[in-house]
Amino acid sequence: MNFWQSGQGVVLAFLVLINLGFYFAYERTRPSSGELILVADLCAFCIALRSIFSFVPYFNPVMAIICLSGIALGSLRGFLIGSLSALLSNFIFGQGPWTLYQMTSWGIFGAIFGFVRRFRFGRNKILQKNKAVNFGILDYCVFCISSFLVIIFITGPIADLSSVFMFGIDNVKSLFVMLAGGFAFNLGLALSTVVTILFFSKPFLSALNRVIFRLNVNLLFHSQF
Repeated sequence: MNFWQSGQGVVLAFLVLINLGFYFAYERTRPSSGELILVADLCAFCIALRSIFSFVPYFNPVMAIICLSGIALGSLRGFLIGSLSALLSNFIFGQGPWTLYQMTSWGIFGAIFGFVRRFRFGRNKILQKNKAVNFGILDYCVFCISSFLVIIFITGPIADLSSVFMFGIDNVKSLFVMLAGGFAFNLGLALSTVVTILFFSKPFLSALNRVIFRLNVNLLFHSQF
């Protein structure tokens, strides 16, 4: 059975289309130079964190930064930051077919929390000039519980599917065994994301707030989903 008949090529093509769809949608918003600098800075921050914490087993705060970026900046920017962070950091950790799975997984994670922001705050901006970022207990509960569940049941399994290219899957049972094998890593990633959100979301968003208004970035959400 060749590459395309096995369905792997179709899946990769589908993942490429998902990423390109978000990229083109973001391009249509005509972002300012200041906004592009902001997105690039957040991607660089995620890459640095992934590199630094790669030596710490089962703990990495990268997903929390992607989550908070989606909450503060919206779905399109959240997807872009997650997707590009996975792509660019893999120049350090190694490129391969799994990169597309990670790009899609991290991007979807950022986009989901753009929707969570809309659900929790409507069209209101979280970051406002000269105003402190204040999350209530309910906000923390929503962000922590949703991030934990999304990593365990959505983005983690999507990234784990890249193992198909390394080990192959003979049947559905093998697929579930493979996904179960990644559960411990996803659980550690989910818990580290929750811890980072609880203890570092406020200082991170406060710093992000200052950068946004120093760069004079106008955060428009009316055209974003």
